Amino acid sequence: MKVNNIGREIPFILLFLMPWIVYLLLGVQLPEQIASHYTVEDGKWIADRYSSPLGLLAGLYVGAIVVYIAMSLPAVLKGARPEMSTGMKHWLYYFKLVIIAFMLMLPTYSLLAASHKLPDFSDANIANASMILLLVILNAFLYFLFSRVNKDMPKPVSEKYYKIIWVGTHIVTSAGPLLVILSSQGIRAERLIPELTMLFIAICGNLLYNARPNRYMGIRTPWTLRNEEVWRRTHHVGGIWSFAAGIAGFVICIFAPEKMLHMLTPAVAILIGVVSIGYSYWLYRKIVTH
Repeated sequence: MKVNNIGREIPFILLFLMPWIVYLLLGVQLPEQIASHYTVEDGKWIADRYSSPLGLLAGLYVGAIVVYIAMSLPAVLKGARPEMSTGMKHWLYYFKLVIIAFMLMLPTYSLLAASHKLPDFSDANIANASMILLLVILNAFLYFLFSRVNKDMPKPVSEKYYKIIWVGTHIVTSAGPLLVILSSQGIRAERLIPELTMLFIAICGNLLYNARPNRYMGIRTPWTLRNEEVWRRTHHVGGIWSFAAGIAGFVICIFAPEKMLHMLTPAVAILIGVVSIGYSYWLYRKIVTH
């Protein structure tokens, strides 16, 4: 079993090595500064931010490591997901593999483009093709993930509410790539993503208020997974906070300057996370310890 588990990690090891191998092979062919961020102006992709090749690689690499750890942690928790089917485990494994591959291909492609081995993202066709690919990959895996859960595992909410979350996840996930594609065609809708995200957070907060204990949806901290009372009360508090923060965030999106919008979603997510995680820990200590 251990040999098999190690074998399953080999693709991830190769993916994490890939950008560094490219970086070392290119060496002096790389310029001192390469494009690290693009914006769309008059239907064209324009580089508006630059960094050193090593800085770009390190930043995206750390992000990939964080995502890998976050997606791997639930599986290594003691007694995690005892009810998960083999098919579900396979889908989650391949979903993680595709996400990590996409995240590590970005710096690899950027390095190759900066050394003129490949066209860069200022080519609108290349940029739009990457967004379409991301759109297809994310929605395909979301569909199979939710359909697998719907078929093989007990749902934490009713069938009706589960499908609302299912459809809402597709919409919010698709908004980002679609907005980029529309912007390249001269259609501006910068407020669309944060507004949809805030509404989705509010809806999820309302639906998860009475979510039943499970290991794949909801506020899954080590303390909520160990105690049903902690789960129930944490989801009551977290649900209220999520609904209130989502509605407040939506209103702010309507009136706030566009420059502030990119900070709003992370701020709301951090607020909800801190309150929910902190409350579940405090409640667990109160109930179990005392």
